Amino acid sequence: MKKSEFTLIVTGLLLLLSFSIFANNPANLQAALQKLYPNATNVEWSKKQGYQIATFVQNEIGINVWFTNKAKWVMTESDVNSLEAVPTPVAEAFMESTLAAMQVQYIRIINLPNQEPPVYIIDVQAWNSPEEFQAFYSPDGKLLQTLNVTETGGLIYPGLFN
Repeated sequence: MKKSEFTLIVTGLLLLLSFSIFANNPANLQAALQKLYPNATNVEWSKKQGYQIATFVQNEIGINVWFTNKAKWVMTESDVNSLEAVPTPVAEAFMESTLAAMQVQYIRIINLPNQEPPVYIIDVQAWNSPEEFQAFYSPDGKLLQTLNVTETGGLIYPGLFN
């Protein structure tokens, strides 16, 4: 009797473990990612603010693809290495701004469903200070908004664009 109880418990634990592993990235999320990025490899999944995020590198660019739990695509962040990777009007507008005197932390291109064109975010930090700002640009170099993200750490999430 004890052997069968042990087998039942082990079987139950294995089932529970397999359900929790597949719950992190069910087939519908995998299919949604494959549809948007058919060449994505070495994908890592995480959760933030109630969203499922697929992270991978493609063409030397770090990409984060945000989905709802129901596999609806809500945002893609692409990390680029320099101002040379953004449209010239964006780079020029930034270089003419007061933020250009600060240290660039990162540059991200944000693509959203049903919204063209993308948004370009340049995150900067003041030299020898914790002050951090994000400048949001349209491709034509128009400054859409500037956020002081010193207290929030600069997390970019879909709610910023509603």
